[in-house]
Amino acid sequence: MSIQSIAQENRKLSEKLSLQGEPDSPSMRYYTSIKEDEILPLLRTTKTGCAGMQLNITTHNGSPCRYLSRGKIRFASIDEALKNGWMKEEELFTQPYDKMSAINQGYFQDGSFVEIPENYESESVINILNTADTDFNARNLYRVGKNSSSKILENLIITGNSSISQGTVIRLGENSALDYYFLDDASSSPLDYVERTIVMSRYSRLRIYHLSIPGRKNVTRFRIIQEGEYAESNYYGASLGKKDEHHDLEVYTLHLAPHGKNDTSFKGILGGKSSIIFRGYININEKALSTESFLMANLLLLSKEAKGNALPVLEIYNGEVRAKHGETVSNISEEELMYLMSRGMDLKRAKELVIEGFISPIIGPLPEDISNRYLDIVKDVVGNV
Repeated sequence: MSIQSIAQENRKLSEKLSLQGEPDSPSMRYYTSIKEDEILPLLRTTKTGCAGMQLNITTHNGSPCRYLSRGKIRFASIDEALKNGWMKEEELFTQPYDKMSAINQGYFQDGSFVEIPENYESESVINILNTADTDFNARNLYRVGKNSSSKILENLIITGNSSISQGTVIRLGENSALDYYFLDDASSSPLDYVERTIVMSRYSRLRIYHLSIPGRKNVTRFRIIQEGEYAESNYYGASLGKKDEHHDLEVYTLHLAPHGKNDTSFKGILGGKSSIIFRGYININEKALSTESFLMANLLLLSKEAKGNALPVLEIYNGEVRAKHGETVSNISEEELMYLMSRGMDLKRAKELVIEGFISPIIGPLPEDISNRYLDIVKDVVGNV
């Protein structure tokens, strides 16, 4: 089936699905509501193109830029990848999760193809920079060859009053390993929909480090699908709001094969009137015997107006598993502040240290320049509390 045919089916599906959701639990006072007029820009985007040669893999408004290739990593538009037989149409799509997912898969106008070859092994980081200064809807495919070991650092930077929708399917080959660093800066966006689906083969290994600076309304979806046995995944995420930002984040891990392992850990820091909904799902199939899967979410509220909800769900369909979840929503500790202030620190510096300690398990493994950038944002948030 052609891309156009699959996209048309998703357009029809998106028209049937409702945008208005229900509260996630009876106790929830706050949930993400998206209106019809907010999604209209995503239905009307056009392909803008990108001029100029880039040293790193770069896209602008969803369009791939010209790349000074080093011979190993293949980077092209989706159209070019299809024309040259580097990919199949169905690799670009997954089962739509909801209306926003169906819109992305039905109305996308552009996209990129990135291929890491088999047996590739390097400590160098592959940089992917996505910039936007207008509305766009794009869909990408990243393929990691078998027996390869690689690191990808992906930035999504939105400037101007731009609504965007970006979906990416990442397919890991057998016995491959990927460290995936994703930095999402949508602070100026009225609506930002980001979807990442990672399909894992047998013996593949995945580590995700996700840092988000949300805009007025962010909807982020991570789907980790362990199709092969002995797959191992880790998700470490952090989101930071300082004014009136809202982040709706869902991390869904699906175990379909035996001997899988997973660890999901999320930290949310909320100042001002910002809000976060974190939905963590673990689904262990009846065939996924001897699986270990764990989920933890911790939200830290820095102001009385901030709102946080953490919603963990475990669905287990066999008895040979180890799985657990936990979640906390708390205010900054007065005892910790008093202790640090008794050691000569002022209130602002004491708050910074408490927050840095809270978030350090997430940002500690990151490259130093990235972790330092995030700590600078933490200081900015403290200054606005």
